[in-house]
Amino acid sequence: MAKILFLLLPACLCGVTLSWAQELNARVTLITDALPPEHRHDIAPLQQDLETYLNTQRFGDREWEGERIPVELTIIVTGKSTSWYTARLVFQSARTLATGATTPLFRIVDPYWSFTYARGAFLTYQPLRYDPLLTIVDFYALITIGLDSDTYEELSGTPYFQKAHQIAQIAAAQNAKGFESFTEPGQFSRFALSAELLHPRFEPFRRFLFAYHVDGLERLVQKQGSPSTIDSLLTNLLLFKERLSTPSLALQLFFDAKYQELIELFREWNSPTLLARLRALDPKHGTDYERALGR
Repeated sequence: MAKILFLLLPACLCGVTLSWAQELNARVTLITDALPPEHRHDIAPLQQDLETYLNTQRFGDREWEGERIPVELTIIVTGKSTSWYTARLVFQSARTLATGATTPLFRIVDPYWSFTYARGAFLTYQPLRYDPLLTIVDFYALITIGLDSDTYEELSGTPYFQKAHQIAQIAAAQNAKGFESFTEPGQFSRFALSAELLHPRFEPFRRFLFAYHVDGLERLVQKQGSPSTIDSLLTNLLLFKERLSTPSLALQLFFDAKYQELIELFREWNSPTLLARLRALDPKHGTDYERALGR
C-alpha cells in the first residue's frame, strides 16, 4: 500500500468537540507590507475582527454537528486610496478525518478584493445586502461549508451553495468585481462557481467528493482500503469531465487543493494509465505529476 502523507493545517485549528452552533474554526493572517507604515495602524485590527466574526457567526440554518471546519484566511493588502483598500485573499479549508488528521478541501487565491474598513467597526452577517468587506468572506465561508457537508452526506451542501449563490446574485447586481454573472466558459467568477455547484449536471462531481473522502481517504487512513479505490474514482471523474466539454471551475479548485495529496497517495502506486489520467483531469499541475509520478 502506498504511504500517504496528508497536508495538515496547523493543529491549533482542529479543536475536538461533539457539537457546535458555529461551523468554522478560522485563523486570519493580515499582511500589510505593501502599505506605508502610517497606514498599517489603521487596518491592523481587521485581523482580529475577521477572526472573531468567522468564529462566532453561524452561517447555516441548522445546528452544526461535529468538529468545526479548519479554515485559514490570508489577506495580502496591496494598496490604499482614500478609505479604500485593495487586497488578495487566500482562502483555504481542510476536512477532518476520523483519525483526527486533516485533508485539504478548498483553496483559492482571489485577487479581486476592494473594501473599506474603519477601526472599531462592528462586523455583522447581513447576506441580503452587498458589503465590500464581508460579502466575499461570507461567500467563501458558505462554499467551504457546502463542500465539507458534501463529503459527509451526498449533496448535503446544497443549502449552503444556495446561500452563496444568493450572495453572488446580490453582488453581481451591484456590478461588484469578481462576481460577474456573464463570463466565458472557464473564466473565474464567484457567481459562476456557485452556479456550477448548484447545477444538476455537476451532481456527479459532488457525489465524487463524498466517495473520495468516505470510501477513499477514510478507509485508507483506517487501513481498510487501498489507493485502487481512488484510482477507480478518478477514472469515473475523467468520464464526467469529458462529458462536460467545457472547463469547470469547481473541478479545477478541487485539484488546486488536492494535487499534492494525490501525488503522495500514488507515489508508490503502480498503474500504467494513472499519470495520463491525472494530466487529463488536471493539466494545470501536469508537470508536477510528471516529475513525481513519471516512471
